[in-house]
Amino acid sequence: MWFAGGLLLAVLAGALAFVGLMQAASAPKAKSEAPKVQVLVATRDIALQATIVAEDVTVREVPPEVVPEGALTDAKDVVGKIATTPIVRDEIILGQRLLKPDYVGPQVALVMDPKKVLVALPTADLLSQLDIVRAGDRVDLMCTLVPAKISATLDPLLVTTMLLQDVKVAAVIHERPADPSKGSAAGGPPRALLLTLDPQDALTVKYFRDNGAAVDLALRSPTAAEGPFNVVNVDGDYIMQRFKLRRGAVR
Repeated sequence: MWFAGGLLLAVLAGALAFVGLMQAASAPKAKSEAPKVQVLVATRDIALQATIVAEDVTVREVPPEVVPEGALTDAKDVVGKIATTPIVRDEIILGQRLLKPDYVGPQVALVMDPKKVLVALPTADLLSQLDIVRAGDRVDLMCTLVPAKISATLDPLLVTTMLLQDVKVAAVIHERPADPSKGSAAGGPPRALLLTLDPQDALTVKYFRDNGAAVDLALRSPTAAEGPFNVVNVDGDYIMQRFKLRRGAVR
């Protein structure tokens, strides 16, 4: 009798187990978690204009839906670059918020030496108007003026001098064409040059221009040695001596 009862219990247990397996097999499978993607995030707060080092970033896996456009994944694309905005800890690093230290262009103020200033010089000279000058070029500023306009005690005749030498062009600003379909890739004609200067040099340039000096650019070779060329001012006496001219008799 007890054997029959045990057998019945075993059969019932097997039946229950079978039903459980069938229910588990027929139940809908749980939705699998979406794969995560790797991005670079800041390990600490990064200040504006700070140069990023390897310790500033780390790789982290995040859901793909939270990754913004421009997110970087390789530290080689970040280390050595300059932050153009403050970056907070755990923030995803974006390529559009970084610039190379040698960047030249309209955003140069974000990477230039804090001891320098950015000056816009109108493209009044022929070299600039021909759209030959490019960002990153090195130029010399030549100017001609009448010194007597500055002080009555100075020479009333024209003198041409090298106002500044070996100046780096930060950017060339072009006019926006009225019809973009007819403009060049860079836009319309050049309107201004952006130069990075020492503050005192910037004041000097403004002083000369405000006193009517005509400023022209001379473009240097990319392989030219840095620093000033050895030149002398050109005035009437220089012309007389160089070309061996004689002064006319005073009547």
